[in-house]
Amino acid sequence: MKKVITTFFVVALLLPVLSFGQSVVKVPSDAFGGTGGNLNKAIQAAKDAKVLSNTIFELEPYGYYVSTGTIEVPAGQKLTLTAPNPGTTQQTGLPQILWTAAEGVNRDYMIAAYGDLHCKNIWFMFANVLGDQVGTVISLEDAPGVKKSVSFEGCLIEYGSAAQGAGSITVKTQSVDISIKNTYFRNNVDKHFRYYGRAVSFPYSSTGWKINSVFFENCTFANIGYVYMQEGGEYGDDVRFNHCTFLNVVMFTLQSGWWRTMYVTNSLFLNTFMFGDIPATRGAGDQNGGTIRIDSIKNFGFVPPFTEADRKVYFGYNSYALEPWLIDWMANSPYSQLKRRNRENDQIPIPQPMLSRGTLRFFDTVNVATGKKVFPLMNKEFLYDNQVPGFIKPPTNLDSLKSFMNRKWDDNTDVDWSWKVKENSMAGLWPVEENLAYTNPTLKTGGMGGFPLGDLYHWWPADYTRWRAQSAAEYATIENKLTKGLTDVKEVAGQIPTTYSLSQNYPNPFNPSTQISYSVPKYGHVSLKVYNMLGQLVATLFDGMQQVGNYKADFNGYNLASGVYVYKLQAENVSISKKLVLMK
Repeated sequence: MKKVITTFFVVALLLPVLSFGQSVVKVPSDAFGGTGGNLNKAIQAAKDAKVLSNTIFELEPYGYYVSTGTIEVPAGQKLTLTAPNPGTTQQTGLPQILWTAAEGVNRDYMIAAYGDLHCKNIWFMFANVLGDQVGTVISLEDAPGVKKSVSFEGCLIEYGSAAQGAGSITVKTQSVDISIKNTYFRNNVDKHFRYYGRAVSFPYSSTGWKINSVFFENCTFANIGYVYMQEGGEYGDDVRFNHCTFLNVVMFTLQSGWWRTMYVTNSLFLNTFMFGDIPATRGAGDQNGGTIRIDSIKNFGFVPPFTEADRKVYFGYNSYALEPWLIDWMANSPYSQLKRRNRENDQIPIPQPMLSRGTLRFFDTVNVATGKKVFPLMNKEFLYDNQVPGFIKPPTNLDSLKSFMNRKWDDNTDVDWSWKVKENSMAGLWPVEENLAYTNPTLKTGGMGGFPLGDLYHWWPADYTRWRAQSAAEYATIENKLTKGLTDVKEVAGQIPTTYSLSQNYPNPFNPSTQISYSVPKYGHVSLKVYNMLGQLVATLFDGMQQVGNYKADFNGYNLASGVYVYKLQAENVSISKKLVLMK
């Protein structure tokens, strides 16, 4: 990191600036090889002056901030850490916060937030200056009666392990809203436990904590035990992932299956649940699946304040795959070869499916009598299974990862399988060496609006700029699918339309179903409805906000009499009508 000798006495620098309300305090980087503590001193000075909530602490690009103790945010107050947006040179990289190697330091938490916490463009390194992993976390602590707001944007969160059996961001509070955007969770590994090293998690065996909402947008999770974990009856009311990349996740990607309101969209899963499914351990139970799992409320083990009918889950525009090396390693690692020789084949790991059978039942079960879905607000669509993306340069240390997995299946001895922590991370290397853009043409246009699946901010910057311009429309579409369910209208591939169009239904005449294709050249309100010859509405195929694209609607006239009907597309000042013939 940057080698800086600073002569500033931080407290003296800070106090005169703070008497004018909201202030930006520029915190100088610590000296390389020095005692550190500049950030700790600046924050403590603001607390002493009772101006913490009105202070924005701005860290230097490529700065080096050596923490000398737990940073505490008091209840009812706010800590804001920020840095300039990073550029494409080393000197414009993210500032890094890491631990001193000195003895006698309170390392309970990197940050203990009893109040609000907002971080932008900060690199949190859970190691000391010698590169040794430090078992500590950013903990969202409880303050009774206080609802907290927490955000991370443009951050890099790295090398968190198993502190408190929780996550790099640990939730120990009864009420919090969390927003995480454009953030990279890298090398959050535990060398011993396969189920430790997480992004966001409640502590193991804790009870009583709650997330109101947690939102991930354009985030990457690479080399990690779990990503998001719910524990002991603790869950998030509203959990959302959009345009995220998941790579090399040892076990559960998103756990548990206690979702009340959730969507996962436009995301890419590769080598998730690497531990696989071991039939002898699972027994007659269902496989977990490599992405999300939905459990029945009767199997929660606790009584939630909602019913099955209240639940909303939308899983759309996502891909899942295991790389060939991992499938082969499951079957032919030294552990698996031994089990095969001993004729213990049911102890050999096998790949998890994208979605478990139980999860698919929630998505797919139809009431035979009505022909309607049993759970109309639990839906999946546009899923790409077994599509390996072909990353340009993944952050995968294949030898150590294979060794780690073999030992987790076998004797559970220790391996640090992180990728280039000493070489790259401890030096604050910027831009990052890896590149998770990919070559798979299907996935490059597989998202809503034809955007690439996965994290656009880090790996597809040109697409990210275009995506932001239309993101409000995308989120309106997702929200509509989540809260109203899927219509009989599906988006289809094709050139971006320039005019509204409505095609003749096919087949025509039909009995009892037919398809209607149409195109929408701009985001806005669209309706597609069917009327009888008296002008009476008999079916609404779509009525809502719709993105630019080409669409195909299924119309089933099983409950209508034979005859001629009119179907009409309306949008803005456009109205197009055609006739169809139902012949029974």
